[in-house]
Amino acid sequence: MDHNVRRTDITDKVYGKMDQGSMSLYLNKDKIGNIRFTNQGNLYEMGEGFEFDGDKIYRQDSGSAPKAQGQQQLVDDCEFGWC
Repeated sequence: MDHNVRRTDITDKVYGKMDQGSMSLYLNKDKIGNIRFTNQGNLYEMGEGFEFDGDKIYRQDSGSAPKAQGQQQLVDDCEFGWC
């Protein structure tokens, strides 16, 4: 990970939906990742700009970090989608 990229813990804002043996992860209404359940353990597949580390989910907070697919941010620090 680039040490110039700040991370924000978004674990409490993420929710999951079961989807055919895996769990899709969402932030607001945007899909940010997927958890596949295997015999060897859980496999976390996070979208660009998001990461799973130490049982927490983080969003990368740099000007160059991609946003979740379909997300358009017009105002900085707007996490609730109504800004």
